[in-house]
Amino acid sequence: MLNDHAGQGFGAFKPKLADIAVQFIAPIADEYARLIADPAEIDRILAKGAERARAAAEPVIAEVRDRVGYWKA
Repeated sequence: MLNDHAGQGFGAFKPKLADIAVQFIAPIADEYARLIADPAEIDRILAKGAERARAAAEPVIAEVRDRVGYWKA
């Protein structure tokens, strides 16, 4: 891309750059539109992420509680 437009002004380069940016962003926009159309899918994704975060945090929290002398009731 840069070699194709070497020595030319930005006016010649800008439309090509915009086309590439749109092509790059299109899949992201498509996925966003899919998710917005399905709020239940967003809830499933968030629940799965929370589950993974909880699983990762549990051993760390248990160790901290043990070290500071806080026992789970």
